[in-house]
Amino acid sequence: MAKRSDTPMMQQYYQIKDQYPDAILFYRLGDFYEMFEEDALVASKELEITLTSRNKKADHPVAMCGVPYHSATDYIRRLIQAGYKVAICEQLEDPKVTKGMVKRDVVRVITPGTVLEDTALDQKKSNYLAALSKQEGTYTLVYTDISTGKTRLTHTDDWTQFVSELQTIQASEWLYDPSDLNGLTQQEFEGLQASLTSYQSAFNAQADSSHHFFRLEDAKPHEAGLLDYLSQYLWATQKQSLDYLQEVDRYELSQYLQMNLYTKTQLELTESLRTKRRKGSLLWLIDQTQTAMGGRLLHQWLDKPLLRKAPLLDRHRKVKAMIDHYFDRVNLVETLKSVYDLERLVTKISLKTVNARELDQLRATLRQIPALNQSLNRMNQEEDGLFEGLPTFTDLLDRIDQVLVEEPPISVAEGRLIKPGYHETLDQYRQALDQGQTWLLDLQARERERTGLKTLKVGYNKVFGYYIEVSRIQAKDLEDDRYIRKQTLTNNERFITEELKEIETKILTAQDQATALEYQLFVDLRDQVNQYGQSLQDLAQRVAELDVLASFAALSEADQFVQAEIVDQAKDWHIEASRHPVLEKVLGSQKFVANDVVIQPDQFVLLLTGPNMSGKSTYMRQIAFCVILNQIGCFVPAKSASLPLVDQIFTRIGASDDLTSGQSTFMVEMVETNYALQHATERSLILFDEIGRGTATFDGMALAEAILYHLCQKVQAATIFSTHYHELVDLTDRLDALRNIHVGAIEEYGQLVFLYKILQGPADKSYGLHVARLAGLPDDLINHSQEVLNELESQAQNLRKPNNQAIPLFNLPAQPAKASPSQVEADLEAADLNTMTPLDALNFLAQLKGQLKSQDKE
Repeated sequence: MAKRSDTPMMQQYYQIKDQYPDAILFYRLGDFYEMFEEDALVASKELEITLTSRNKKADHPVAMCGVPYHSATDYIRRLIQAGYKVAICEQLEDPKVTKGMVKRDVVRVITPGTVLEDTALDQKKSNYLAALSKQEGTYTLVYTDISTGKTRLTHTDDWTQFVSELQTIQASEWLYDPSDLNGLTQQEFEGLQASLTSYQSAFNAQADSSHHFFRLEDAKPHEAGLLDYLSQYLWATQKQSLDYLQEVDRYELSQYLQMNLYTKTQLELTESLRTKRRKGSLLWLIDQTQTAMGGRLLHQWLDKPLLRKAPLLDRHRKVKAMIDHYFDRVNLVETLKSVYDLERLVTKISLKTVNARELDQLRATLRQIPALNQSLNRMNQEEDGLFEGLPTFTDLLDRIDQVLVEEPPISVAEGRLIKPGYHETLDQYRQALDQGQTWLLDLQARERERTGLKTLKVGYNKVFGYYIEVSRIQAKDLEDDRYIRKQTLTNNERFITEELKEIETKILTAQDQATALEYQLFVDLRDQVNQYGQSLQDLAQRVAELDVLASFAALSEADQFVQAEIVDQAKDWHIEASRHPVLEKVLGSQKFVANDVVIQPDQFVLLLTGPNMSGKSTYMRQIAFCVILNQIGCFVPAKSASLPLVDQIFTRIGASDDLTSGQSTFMVEMVETNYALQHATERSLILFDEIGRGTATFDGMALAEAILYHLCQKVQAATIFSTHYHELVDLTDRLDALRNIHVGAIEEYGQLVFLYKILQGPADKSYGLHVARLAGLPDDLINHSQEVLNELESQAQNLRKPNNQAIPLFNLPAQPAKASPSQVEADLEAADLNTMTPLDALNFLAQLKGQLKSQDKE
């Protein structure tokens, strides 16, 4: 709030700042962006720049810091990445010709979801601004990347699925209205755990409901309302129309293979579990794209593998064609290396922020289209027109060539952007400039001859203009009435003459006029290019797809991937010699042991046993990789493969507490297990690793057995169930759908040797002590453990009669031959275990246990 004692400039500052209370205001003063008070305190700390003050002698000096406007981009990037918003306040008038206070206003607000600066964006990752709402039990999500113009919208009635989709897109910024939380309950809102931006008060004064940036065919009222809400925010921050935004892509989650964030994390799709970096992930392995837009598209495909067979087979056919036409593919890939980021170039052109160097990048990209078409045409000769040719934009390319010089400067204010011969008046200005330089050289030669001073020179600077310079000693002997002293330096004197003033006027006038005319010609060219915006966006999408498919082909050929046959039977899996492609890349193909996968309609639950560290989790992950790679259009790491289309993948691999909600490892495990059991279909893949280990042994074993029953009899989805409960292997006698497999291991000279080979049947023991020894536990500890184990095994053996019947632990009184059943026995007899969920079974056991304790007390 401005105070009466403030200077007019500070009053103006406070008036503007009051409109943007939650943004750091970059207030333009000459060649600097200045920040004051709290903004200065925050910025000086985050940017590590000097904090000073305005009116230092005042009782309450104003904190102040600043950054040069020409290098502000990096400072803005650092603030945005730290989670702040930055409001850019520019001078709207020329201070040289303005009387009084220069008019200023905010021209743009930069937020995490609206940043457009290249240095603040990951080239191969989308940057989303998202909004969400709930109406009549339906959750709607819309998210846009304004750097590329792409917007997507979806909805669901399932809260867990909705949250999973929110987590998947990883938006940089979420919008919500604090007055109604966009229809969410307080509990739902708190459960989002996202970086949220309140949009009601912060930019409310800048909102304008008349702006509609998004186009969506047959938009429903709640969809239109959410899009308008997003439009208002974009208008308030960007201060201009965003006509380049593409039509909204509405999609159904059921169109894609579903995986929640936990599944994607455990499978290491985009980052390594250990390092949290891209290296070591599946994306790291398969991304051989050459363009930024290809890299972003690959990430989107990996997030949402296809469920529709027709477009998937189209991708497979194109990958195979590229493999079969090696030299054409190599030429195509080599050409793609010279293609720039068309999507983001179109955005800059539309927003009028593109510079001459970037228009030259567009020209360089368009020049590659004929070469790309040549590669496609050669492949089409044998592939029956599989690949559609790309539009060449000949007229646009010719126009840019006519106007723009080769290798132009970055700044559009430097001049020399426009080709000689394009504009007659500009050529005349340039001729005057060139003649001016000749005039100056001629003047310098004549003045040297007239004065006899061989060191006399004609110079120029921005403050004093053109001048004649001699040393101070020479100036004392200089007697010439034509010379007018202009500036005195330590060792030199500078003069000007009437002739030099005339030349200066001609040169500077020509320079100003040439620069202004060049800028206008550049703007005209930019506006002409902008008319091709939507067509260029379509071209960008098609080039990105070619880039991804070529990446798949290169990977598949180099690493000996194979095209999977897609079968209709949901539980008919045959993968010969499957591999974990990332681990194979790290270890080397010679060290990795391939394994077969067979899942059949009558035996679709595989009970996997074997020691720790033997490769059980690796085996499960490589099965998931085969599914995912197949359904994004890539070939799979195997010798041969026959796979159905999988609609969902559920995993429970490893342990992790949810500390933010106070849930233990076991509770998280049970919640995720329950969600999988409730939502999996016959077309799903379930990967469960040691379910039940988070609780007491008998509880865990009982739960694991009940879950296996439920999987076999109710869910009937393809399942790999890894366990250390060896007692479960006998369930194959009662569950026809269950089959035992194990990871092979042998003992040699008392040492455990992992075979990393999946074998039929159950493992004979767990080898826990051997694994502990491999982990480096002390020998005395291992020896002690072995003694305890021997004793326990001996006791267990003594509890068996020769006919393998259990010997009672206590001499209990003989029961009457026809005793009435107890209440516990009656309840147990009446229970229908087949209809119980795992949690129901656990509760039932606890109830029986309580009844037994009550009987004991009686």
